[in-house]
Amino acid sequence: MPTFHPSLIAHMRTHHGIVGTTTLREIGLTRSQLRALVDSHELVRLHEGVYRHALWPDTFEARCAAACAADPSVVICCGGAGRLLQYRSCSHVPLHATSTSTAVVVDGIPLHRCPVMPADHVIDRGDGIRLTAPRRFVFDIAKHVSWTQLESIIEQGLRRHDFDVPALYATGRLLCRQGRAGSALFGAVLRSRPAWRRPVDSHPELVLLSALASAGLHLQTQVELRLPDGTVVHPDLGDPAIGFYIEIDDHEWHGGRLDARYDDHRDRLVRLGGGWVERVSTDDLRPPRPELVRQLIDAHRRQASLSIALR
Repeated sequence: MPTFHPSLIAHMRTHHGIVGTTTLREIGLTRSQLRALVDSHELVRLHEGVYRHALWPDTFEARCAAACAADPSVVICCGGAGRLLQYRSCSHVPLHATSTSTAVVVDGIPLHRCPVMPADHVIDRGDGIRLTAPRRFVFDIAKHVSWTQLESIIEQGLRRHDFDVPALYATGRLLCRQGRAGSALFGAVLRSRPAWRRPVDSHPELVLLSALASAGLHLQTQVELRLPDGTVVHPDLGDPAIGFYIEIDDHEWHGGRLDARYDDHRDRLVRLGGGWVERVSTDDLRPPRPELVRQLIDAHRRQASLSIALR
């Protein structure tokens, strides 16, 4: 029965059970030892020169590590990178990889050939997985998602401080080309977003912000508001000039009694300070109901009138 080399065991423990021929040579495994491990089904061939130990589960991370082990130029991108980076609005996009090499073959995974992959566009996790950095991921995913989904992804990255707007413009200048998939959408969405605007906190906020803007009401995102007791809060959307604010509630975010009491207390303080808060459920934003949009615009006009009267 074949016996593992200790260095091979240590490598697999930190690389999702995946090993490539380069590593096998480095730890001193001979061809006959490798053949014995494969023949005994202890090592399962995944790609040319890439193996997974049979006792390790076939996980998503293992598939990513196996693709990267096929060639040093392979990088996980698109849906795979989005899943590893935990970005929303791209779960429907499958695992893809990119490579600067024209010779490498990765079985069962779409492989894009890209001659432009700067070192700062790649994250090496140290576990055998290389993936595109967030700003590069945003460009690559543009060919797989809609306008609204790409907006949501960009807002999430800005909120997480994964990149800033200038970094996205720099990525676009490097990669956008006429006829290149995703270039037109990436450029159009980026140009439509004011660089000064604070990022929204969630996808529902972006949906409502866009619906209101289409109806002629342009609000700010994550505005800073100091309450009468000195507390500083950041309503989801608002017009601080007249004290009008919108909070978006989801039963998963605001489902408990303590959360509801806190929201009521905060809304009361806003009203004491002369402002007004409208609360909108995410259930009403799939998609936004025209009646809801009209009601919010009417509430904004009413608050604007009261603000003028109090001056």
